[in-house]
Amino acid sequence: MKTVILAMLMVTCFVETRSQSVFSNGTNSAIEKVIQDYPNRFGNIKGAMISENAQATSYESNVKIPGSLSCTISQTNFTNKKFFSWRSELFLAPSFSQACEKYADLFKQIKNSIIKMQGAKPYILSGKYSAPDESKNFQSVTLHLLPASGELQDVKVEISLESQGDKWKILLAIYDDRDEQLAKNE
Repeated sequence: MKTVILAMLMVTCFVETRSQSVFSNGTNSAIEKVIQDYPNRFGNIKGAMISENAQATSYESNVKIPGSLSCTISQTNFTNKKFFSWRSELFLAPSFSQACEKYADLFKQIKNSIIKMQGAKPYILSGKYSAPDESKNFQSVTLHLLPASGELQDVKVEISLESQGDKWKILLAIYDDRDEQLAKNE
C-alpha cells in the first residue's frame, strides 16, 4: 500500500511540474540570456522582422520562455536615438484570481535569480512584490539588478498584469529605465 501511495505522489508531483512550463528554470535561463545580450542591444538574439514603421520596428526573439505566447524585441526610434526592449507574453488567464496566482508565482520564481555576465560579478534580481488589484486594468512589479553598476545599472525586469476584455494577460519585459525616461521626455 505504501508503494502505491508513493507512486501516486510521484506521478502527481511530475504532472504538477509539467503543467507549470511557463514558470520554470527555463524562464530564469531565458531571462539571463536576454540580459546578457542587453549590452549588444539584443543583436545576438534578434530574429526575423515582424513589423516596421517610422517610429518602431518589432522583431521575433530567438530567446523564448518555454510555454510563452510570444517573445519580441522592439526598437523605438526617437530623434537620433534608438531604444530597445524585450517582451514576452506569458499567460492569458480567464479569471483575475488565476492571473494573480500566476503573477505571484512568476515573481517568486525570478526574484533573487542570479544573472551571470562574462567578465563581471554576478547580479541578483531584486524587487518588492505588490499584490494586484482587480479594479486596475494595468499593474506591474519591477525588479532591478544588484549591484546596480556598469552598463546594466538601469536595466529593469518588469512583470505586468493587464486586463484584456474579460481576460488577464501576464507580460514580462526587459528594458533600460534611462531609455524609458528619455522617451517620455521626447
